[in-house]
Amino acid sequence: MSNADMTSPVDLPPPDGEEPHPLLWASTAIVVATGFLLLFNASALRGWAFELEPSSQNERVVAVADGWYQKTEILYLDRPVAAMSSWWLAVKALEFGSADEAADREIGPDPVAVEEGTSRSATDDAEGPGFSLQ
Repeated sequence: MSNADMTSPVDLPPPDGEEPHPLLWASTAIVVATGFLLLFNASALRGWAFELEPSSQNERVVAVADGWYQKTEILYLDRPVAAMSSWWLAVKALEFGSADEAADREIGPDPVAVEEGTSRSATDDAEGPGFSLQ
């Protein structure tokens, strides 16, 4: 595309050489991202393989995925994902409260329900999973 064909209100200098091919750029980005995920997120690949329906073909997929995970684990490449997961769980526990905290704050029996002979659990008053009552 020549500068005369551009609709930019700003005068741009002519491009140096040929412009890069967009498909080459996109495929390079996909290959780099795939390699990064294969190295540092092998647990997701293994988890996906474990969820496949049992068959002779899927047994091979599971074996390859589990073997790859063990190799990355030996090289400690699983540590970044484990660290980020623990950080995320800590943030979720701060924001929504953990299950242990909810059990500590469990509500006792409702006196009205005890008089009427009906039972009520602490989860009847809960707003939703993981949310605190306060």
